[in-house]
Amino acid sequence: MSSQNNEEPICSICNILIHDLKYAICDSCKRPNHYKCAVLSTTEQRCLELKVSRRVKFYCDDCEKGLQVLPQVLSTLSALKLEINSLRDAFSKQIQDVTKQAAPLPENQSNQLEEMIEEYTDRQRRKKNLIFIDINESDSCDVEVRRKTDLDQVIQVLNSITNEQPIINSTHRLGKKLENKTRPLKVIFQNPDIALSILKRKHLYNGTVRFFSDKTPKQRDYLNQLKLDLDRLNSIEGSHEKTIKYINGTPKIIDLHPQKTQTKN
Repeated sequence: MSSQNNEEPICSICNILIHDLKYAICDSCKRPNHYKCAVLSTTEQRCLELKVSRRVKFYCDDCEKGLQVLPQVLSTLSALKLEINSLRDAFSKQIQDVTKQAAPLPENQSNQLEEMIEEYTDRQRRKKNLIFIDINESDSCDVEVRRKTDLDQVIQVLNSITNEQPIINSTHRLGKKLENKTRPLKVIFQNPDIALSILKRKHLYNGTVRFFSDKTPKQRDYLNQLKLDLDRLNSIEGSHEKTIKYINGTPKIIDLHPQKTQTKN
């Protein structure tokens, strides 16, 4: 086969320069091959050297192997395409069924859901806070002096119930400053576990300062209503046999002296 350019081709089989004109070019990958390397007969060589109307095709070993597995590859691709289309149709049907069944929430239920999410988020955010009552408030005009005074008093309270040094992120006075009135102090700890640990040791404190968890407005309203219900129940019964106790983090009215159930013999 005549060379089409001045560069000497390299046989793709033996990787040696082809110095003569006796080579064939693969009709698929277009790489040259020595006649000898391609093991072509004299008749095959003459057919490939025809300039016009060459009907014989030459494929190197790599391309020949590829052509052999091509039907299998095409068959596999066709099967995969059918499977993908089947899965897509089934998934689309499931989406349509779910869409039909999932009726939109009424507006009032949608609002209730949003309120519940907001309430939950607010409660999670407040878990690392504690509210301190009767922490003396400094009259200094210097903000840093006031903060240090508050922090020192909180640390003094905490030192009386624990030997650890809880990490406090910040402190904030709640409400507008009024004359002759001490504002509540919100203390924000590093994490909720610290605040919970302090509350569990609350019974060890004997001072005048009070402290409790930071409740949301809805939690405070619920607790206030519970206190009214407790007063009403104790008033009706003419005693103080009931009290409020936190069970799994929720305040509930319980009997101070619950009656034991008698077992029958």
